[in-house]
Amino acid sequence: MSQDSLSLGVVSLGVGIDTARYGHHVSFLDEQKRTAAKSFYFTESAEGYQQLQAALTKLAEKHPGVQFHIRLDAAGQYAENLLQWLHRLPLSTTISVGQPARNKAYRQVHFDKRKADPVESLACARFAIVERPAATPHNPPEFQQLRDTVALMESSAKQRTRLINQLHGLLARVFPELAVHAKDLSANWVLSLLEKYPTPDQLARAKTESLAKIPHLTADMAATLHAAAAHSTGSNQGPIAAELIRQKVAAIRQEQAAFTSLTDLVEQAWQALPNGPAKRIRTIPGIGLQTSAALVAKIVAIARFATPTALIGYFGVVPEEVDVSGTDRQGNPKPGTEIHMSRKGNDLVRRLLYTAAQTAVLWNPPVKALFARLRANGKQYNVCLGHCMAKLLRQVFALWTKDCDFDPHFESRPKAAIEPASSEPA
Repeated sequence: MSQDSLSLGVVSLGVGIDTARYGHHVSFLDEQKRTAAKSFYFTESAEGYQQLQAALTKLAEKHPGVQFHIRLDAAGQYAENLLQWLHRLPLSTTISVGQPARNKAYRQVHFDKRKADPVESLACARFAIVERPAATPHNPPEFQQLRDTVALMESSAKQRTRLINQLHGLLARVFPELAVHAKDLSANWVLSLLEKYPTPDQLARAKTESLAKIPHLTADMAATLHAAAAHSTGSNQGPIAAELIRQKVAAIRQEQAAFTSLTDLVEQAWQALPNGPAKRIRTIPGIGLQTSAALVAKIVAIARFATPTALIGYFGVVPEEVDVSGTDRQGNPKPGTEIHMSRKGNDLVRRLLYTAAQTAVLWNPPVKALFARLRANGKQYNVCLGHCMAKLLRQVFALWTKDCDFDPHFESRPKAAIEPASSEPA
């Protein structure tokens, strides 16, 4: 026991918990890294939690004024129920959650290469009592609901992209000319066209008045596709090809409907969140509810990021040079390299941020000014939007960190007027 602990009469104990789907393992160490209580498994159930509480209560009775330093090795989402329960315990605790990679490295250093649940929990207990990590920010259950809902929305978006890519693959053999003229195969008019005329031979026999009834299909596009269908190079024709196209279109429609319903759930989950600094980002012009929800769900705690640049790098809103080959839609050869946005980061957040930037260049004064400067310097539209996405993330960092609402005139004010006004919006 340390001299500080003796003088204050405080006993510190390290508690390490290795989590799993159906149950967890817990170990206890004192300040001399000796076993403070017998380790054991407990199930992911009310009975298992009562078993853990009984062990902690017994230690608290044995060491009045004890401070429990609890360290969890979180395996996926299996620790969420346990975390919420631990924060409700009537005991003095410091609860931290370790990153799996860091926990593994620590275990390998102090416990060789032995890998088992008791060793994992013992390594966590040792780290807790020796390193005394700071408490991991605790989020209420409503926050986890938001994360789960956003995760389902993200999964739905990925499935929709997967289905669209599969439709691309089918059309490459059935009607390859369609993808040349239609930039977005998930557009409602494209799906309606394929539902009615899934193969080029059927489209070539279609009447002009029938094509005119398809919503949002312009007369010029209808004439272009009608002519292309008459001379299509597609090799896969017949009733089987038509049915495959129809089934893929139906699957895309179904996934689009699921995504819409999840959007409503995300809105409900966002409204259920308690008020706090994270909800300030909703005041940024251009960042809508979906974008706000996705950002909060993925950022978790702004304290994880020391600077705005770290946040921007986390979502991959940075340029990188990539090798390209082949031809574009017009048949022109591509150059050897191009500057693209980095592929790392969360796809859903990046897609939502791109849409948010398109709105922000109209209604967010600092972003609008940045966009105008870049365009005046000859930058391409997409490059300018990439810079605007980074600008939005800087605003998110500022508002969340300072716990204030968006001020459209903040950047235009003199610095001398900004610095002393720490309580004003950023």
